[in-house]
Amino acid sequence: MRPVRRRAVIVVLPFVLAWAVVVATFAGLRDRLPDPLATHFGADGKADGFTGTGAFLSVVTAVLLGSGLLTLVPTLRLTKGLGAQRFAVALGYGLSGLLGYAFASLLFANANADANADATRASRASLPLWQLGIALAVAAVMGTLGVLLASRDAASAGGPGNGAAAPRLPLAESEVATWTRSVGSPVLVAVGTGTALPGAVLVAVGSGMGALLIFVGLVCAALARCRVTVDRRGLAVASWFAPRPRMRIALDRIERATSREAAALSLGGWGYRVRGGGSALVFRSGDALFLTLTTGREFAVTVDDAATAAALLNTLIERDRPTAGERG
Repeated sequence: MRPVRRRAVIVVLPFVLAWAVVVATFAGLRDRLPDPLATHFGADGKADGFTGTGAFLSVVTAVLLGSGLLTLVPTLRLTKGLGAQRFAVALGYGLSGLLGYAFASLLFANANADANADATRASRASLPLWQLGIALAVAAVMGTLGVLLASRDAASAGGPGNGAAAPRLPLAESEVATWTRSVGSPVLVAVGTGTALPGAVLVAVGSGMGALLIFVGLVCAALARCRVTVDRRGLAVASWFAPRPRMRIALDRIERATSREAAALSLGGWGYRVRGGGSALVFRSGDALFLTLTTGREFAVTVDDAATAAALLNTLIERDRPTAGERG
């Protein structure tokens, strides 16, 4: 099986299986199910929301298969295995397990409702809160399975692209080189716009909360497009609208640079993210530059042509630091 097709199957499979299990459960219990179905339960486990049987299947199909398609999109852009998407794959597997169990247990709750209630039968359905514990356990097991499958795919992908050290650029001692690329994030544009506009409306009607929403929207807009530059001073990331403020990592703080494909979710989401062992500036899924700092921490930024940036950084680092003979 081709690698892209194999990765697509790995990502989508749990959602398709969860959908098939729910549909099979529905078909097996069809004669015992009331119409409408009890589809929402309060903290006491009693039904307080209802949906027609036809609409229920439509919702199940949209939620499960739609979620599978959404998780598939970033996967199709990867060319170097699912290793960078372990978190996203685990999240997808866990979500499919949680939703699949929730939908199936809901059907069983309706099928076991008091058959003598007739028209009000669905209102007699109950779903105890302990069922949530089982659903979370199923999600945990499925998430673990997702991590294992993603790790196995990463191992089989191999190759120098999976985090191997980038090659050096052939620069003479007297040569100077600069690498720069612009990178944008449609997600941050959408979030910024979707946050700032409601904020403006709230300010217009006199609500203080609107100012906070506008501030968040402006921060997202500022990060929506940046220019990433590598030169003899190190790495710099500046916003599209002004050269400052900017983020700079000096060359003497960088131990080495590598490049690989990464999913936005595997780095913690979009924007500036702080995670265990380092931080990242995430604009989209795809090619990313990873810096190992002299402190042992890691910094990542998603940008096109990251391999060239990493190679130039490694060359500049090697040139900047004295050899053992020079130190002696």
